[in-house]
This record gives sequence, C-alpha cells and structure tokens, in this order.
Amino acid sequence: MVGKGNTAVQVPGTLVSRLLVVTGVLLGAACVSVFVAVPPVPRYLVLAVAIAIGFGVLRSERITATAGAEVARGVGTSLVLLGAYLLGPLLVSSARSEQFDPGATRLSPVVVVALTFLPVLAFLLNFAAQGMRAAVVGVGIVVPTAIVTAMVATEASRLAVVLTMLGLALLAVGVVVRSGPGSPWSTVGITAGALAATAAVGTGLMPLGLITGSGFGRGATRHLPPGVLIVTLVAGLGLAALFGVIAILRRDAAGGLVVGCAIAVPPLALLIRPPSGGVQLALALIPAAVVVLAVLGILLGPALAAASRLAGWLRPGGGTTPGALAAVAGTAAVSFTTHALPVLGWSYWVQGSVTLVVCAGAAVLAIRLPGVPGAVLAGVVLVGLALTKPVSQLFLLNERSGVSSLSLAAGVGLVVAAGAAWALVRAHQRPGVVAAATYLLVGQVAFALWWAHMPAGFGPGVPITGATPVLVLLAPLVLAGVIGLGLGQRGALAHGQAVLAVTLGVAGFSMLATLGGTFGRSESRDALRGLAPLTPTDTWGASGMIGDESPWALWGAVVVLLLVVVAALTTVHRPNAAVTAGVVLAGVFAVQVALVTASKIGGTALADVVMGFAIAGTALGAATVVAIRSPPRRQP
Repeated sequence: MVGKGNTAVQVPGTLVSRLLVVTGVLLGAACVSVFVAVPPVPRYLVLAVAIAIGFGVLRSERITATAGAEVARGVGTSLVLLGAYLLGPLLVSSARSEQFDPGATRLSPVVVVALTFLPVLAFLLNFAAQGMRAAVVGVGIVVPTAIVTAMVATEASRLAVVLTMLGLALLAVGVVVRSGPGSPWSTVGITAGALAATAAVGTGLMPLGLITGSGFGRGATRHLPPGVLIVTLVAGLGLAALFGVIAILRRDAAGGLVVGCAIAVPPLALLIRPPSGGVQLALALIPAAVVVLAVLGILLGPALAAASRLAGWLRPGGGTTPGALAAVAGTAAVSFTTHALPVLGWSYWVQGSVTLVVCAGAAVLAIRLPGVPGAVLAGVVLVGLALTKPVSQLFLLNERSGVSSLSLAAGVGLVVAAGAAWALVRAHQRPGVVAAATYLLVGQVAFALWWAHMPAGFGPGVPITGATPVLVLLAPLVLAGVIGLGLGQRGALAHGQAVLAVTLGVAGFSMLATLGGTFGRSESRDALRGLAPLTPTDTWGASGMIGDESPWALWGAVVVLLLVVVAALTTVHRPNAAVTAGVVLAGVFAVQVALVTASKIGGTALADVVMGFAIAGTALGAATVVAIRSPPRRQP
C-alpha cells in the first residue's frame, strides 16, 4: 500500500505481495542453481544467505505491513525450509569428504540419517511452536521417516522395524487421545501414527512403504513368518483406520489428507513379493470385517449407540451417525480393491470387474450421502479408481482382449474417469473432492496421450523417444494448471488451488522421477519405483524414456517453473499451505532438471545462462520490493 495524503490505496499492496512471491520463487531457484554450481564449502554461504533472507522476511515489520502477514510468512518459511532441506545432504557430503583415509572409521548410518533430517526437523519444530499448521504436519511426516530410514540403514531386521513402527503408532494414539481436537499435537499424532502404521505393513506414503516392505539392506529384506505378517497387517491397517476416523471426527483436514493417502496407496511391498500362508485371506477379511461392523451399526440401535460412545471418547462432545458409518463401509469396500484384490491372484478380468462394481456402488452411496461423510467417500472412490485402473485391467491386461485392447483401455478409461469425476464433484463441490478428481484425470489423460503417440510395434526393443515422453509426463499437468488458474479467475479460488496443489505435487515428483530415471544410476531407478502412486502421469515409465540430451526436457522444466510462479501468485489472495508446499517441491526439482539438461545440451555455458536468468530475476524483484515505500502510518 502507498498513500497520497491521508488516503491509502489497496492495489499497490497487492502489487508488492505479488512481487514478493515472485521474488521468493526466483530466489529459491537461484539458490538451487548456485548450490549445484559452486564447490562444497561456498554452498554453506549460499544456504546461510537463503535462510537469513527467509528469517528476514518473516521478521520484517515493513514487509509484513506492505505485503501482508500471510504472504510474508509463506515466502519466509519456504526459503528457510529450502535452505534446511539442502543443508542436510551437504552436511553428509562434508562429513564423508573428510574420510579419504582408508583406515578412518566409516561414517555411521545413524549419523548420516541424523545429519540429513536434523536441519529440516529443527526448523519445522521452530515453526510448529509458533502455531504454523503446515509445519506441524511436516513434523509428523519427518519423524517416522527418519526413524525408518535409520533402522533400514543399520540393517535392522524386518521384525524390529515392524515392532518399532507399531510401537510408534500406539504412542501416537495416546498423544492424540490426550490432545484436544484443535491442538497441534493432535495433528502431529494423527500424521505420524498413520505413516508409522502403514509403513509397518509395507504400504502407505512413500518412501516408507517401499523401504519397509521390499527394503534396502540385508536386514530389512527378511521375510516375516506368515502368522506374524497377518498380525502386523491387522494391527497396522487397524491403527491406520483408527487415525482416519479420528481425523474425520475432529475435522482435521491436514491430518486426514495424510491418512487418506497412506491408506489408499496399494501395498507395493506385497505386490513385489507376493505373500502366502493365509496372508491374502487376512487382507481380504480386514475390510470385510469393517464393512460388517459398519452395517451393524447402521441397522442396530445398540451398535449405533456404542459407536457414538466411541466417537465421543475420540472427540469429546462428538458422536456418529448412520451416514458416517455408511461412509466408513464404502471406504473399506474401496480399500478392498486397492489392498486385497492385487494379491489374491485372481485374473485381471475378475479384478477389473469387481473393482468397477465396488467403485460404482461406493460412488452412488457418496452421491446420496450429504456433508462430510459423502465428500470423504467421494474422494476415496476417485483415488481408488486412479490407483486400481479397472478399465485397463478389463481391456489392456485381460488375456481375452483382442488387438484393439489398448485403444479401448484409453478411450473407455477416459470416459469412465470423466464421468466419475463429474458426478462426484457435482454432488460434493469441496476442494478435497476436486483435488481427488484432478489426480484421477491427469493420470487418465496421460494414458490417452501415450496411446495416441505410441509408435507401431512398441515393445522392449522399440522405445518411445523425442517429445512424446515429456508430452505424456507434463501436458496433462499443464492443462490441469490452466484449468486451476481459470477457476481462480472465475471466483472459485479454493477449488482452483486444490487443482494447482495436486498439479504441482505431481509435477515435483515427476521431475524427481526424471532425475532418477534419465540421469540416475540403476539403483536410484529401482528406488524410485516407490514414487508410482505420486506420479500418475508417468505412464509406463515415461520419465525413464527421456533422453539425457533432450531439449524437450529442458523446455518441460521451464514450463513447470512458469506454472510454479503463476500458482504461487494465487496465494496472495488466499494463503494455501498445500500450494506453497507444491511450489517448493516442483520448483526445486524442476530447476535441477533444467540445469542438468542444459549442461548436457550446451555444456556449462548454457547452464550458466539458465542460472543467470534466475539470479537476475531475483535481483530485479528484490530491488523492486525494496524500492516501494512502506504504507504511511496513520496519525492517532
């Protein structure tokens, strides 16, 4: 805001907010660019400058008064956490560089993990203590991730990992129950507990599911006895479901989002190494038992009263309704298609048919249920369709299909996805449902593009080259980003930001998959298999088909960076932690892809040009913000 006389004008304040956001994005890009280019020792100075600027933005009354408190907080915390994220690997690299002596003691895996996660965790705890909800969720994610990574790095046995994760989940239950519904500790407990519980069974948000299930290191890969594995599945999935119920009862959107993603992700570890000895039956009986209990609660008065008492214990003063129990039953039925069906060994034709029937019934139920229960179930159905791909199971993977199976899978799949998204979003016009619909549609559009550009005779000896892999990977995301921005311009900013948050998240993980699939070593490519649920547009491994000297990869990274800047500007009018996190995630990895590709194409000269643009843009934006005067103080 600037003023003429005693009259204050609001528009320049918005202009400063936009300039601050753009400057923050460019400064982050410049930080990553310089960090990659300079030797190890000067990198500390680069990160110190980034962190110092972040705290300077947070504590500057002038910037807060001119640009707005929420904008200043978002830009400042993003810069600080970016510096902390890069500081961890730098500390590990410096510690290892001092051990060139063959007789020196090898750096302990626990020390490596501590150095990697400690900077981020320290700053997250600092921001969480100040009441930042996004930082609270970050703490809940980092803690179980660090514990699992340390145990796997030290080659702990699979049983030790399972017992530790279940113990952490039980501890989180105690924290949640003793915390009030609005307490930050409640969100920390829900987030950390759900991740720990699902990591114990080899599913959930990556990388925990893949690490604990298939494992890296000799100790982590040992199989559990069938009886122990069944108990682990029952306990882990049961605790995860409990955290989901608590999140719904307490209206904890942040914790509920993490729990929903953790529960929805298929058990990749069990798919890689199919279980035996009754484990498949246990996986099928768990959701079936939940469905039966929920139906009994709907039909029998005493059962409903007992469920209400349990709900009141989990959320003081709360209760439950038949509609909420119906949503629980529908969610359990959909989880049967994502967890149990893939490991039962049934034919793809049967799997696809059962999944379509279950999802259709759950969708009808979600449309008929009003309020939060219906919206939750709608989101679960959309995510379940995206993860299971029942139409592809019917046509593409079905041995009875003919030569037109691929075109049927692409065409019919797109129609089914669009129909489900339209019906459920129309019934529940909530940002969470819109986000789930976006996740489903970008994946299906990517599959249709892959089919349209697939060369004749595609197979192991006929890879897809040129612009096609980048087009498949990023074109659906660009389209979704444009739609999200359009929704914001039409007055539906919350829904537009839901689309943008999903778009940026998928774009960030897709850029990470490109770094590992195109430029990484073979072991990094194997590790990135765990990103599959987070990269729905990476159809048939498109990220690994991009040439390391492809100019299309460079242009694709530039387009992602432009989308990052435009999406960040939407937080000026409506602060959104999910969009801010997506901006950081997509920005960091898109800059790395741009720099690596530029150096492959034109050597260091082209990489320097890319880095120069980022630094020059940062300097221009910073100078513009500094040049604008703060608003005049009103006279008392």
